[in-house]
Amino acid sequence: MGWEPSFECRIRENGDRHYVVGHELIDDFLEFVAARSRPNTVRAYAHDLCVFFSVVPKDPRVVTTKDVFGFVTAQRRGRTGAENVVRIADGEAGLSAATIKHFLEGATIASAPTVASARPR
Repeated sequence: MGWEPSFECRIRENGDRHYVVGHELIDDFLEFVAARSRPNTVRAYAHDLCVFFSVVPKDPRVVTTKDVFGFVTAQRRGRTGAENVVRIADGEAGLSAATIKHFLEGATIASAPTVASARPR
């Protein structure tokens, strides 16, 4: 991978917060979201995309279905060293399906060719 995701919040001259992850496509997507959403939504997308691309160390343009399934599998497993931590709902290890779905929504939208081609230049 030619980049490493890094969750950053930068403050613009006008005082607005600007979130970046460190990849042009993803950062453009976050700008797109910022124009249409509340700041907390943009922050959540930036965090979730950073998590996804930390587990799937690929350029967003080449993420495959297999990569997404690998991410889901990794998130459903318990973390090493946290075997005694379980979900309250079902007593199993790993993240809940709802949490994983939340991570995947941002990654799916940000990697979509239609979003990439709709960016203003």
